Amino acid sequence: MGTSPKSELMTLAETCQYLKITPRTLYRYLQTRRLPAFKLGKEWRFVRTDLEQWIRDQTRSATDI
Repeated sequence: MGTSPKSELMTLAETCQYLKITPRTLYRYLQTRRLPAFKLGKEWRFVRTDLEQWIRDQTRSATDI
């Protein structure tokens, strides 16, 4: 049973690379709960499809201004 690339879990480093932001910025988003994420043990994990939806939502709200 393989996971599709769309629903893959991403680490903090992979998410930083995917969003092209620094870890400091990502932690700031996590502190303010601006980004969909969850903890697996002590590590943050991100679902790619959730991040893609978050990006779409951010783009929509930016164009509504």
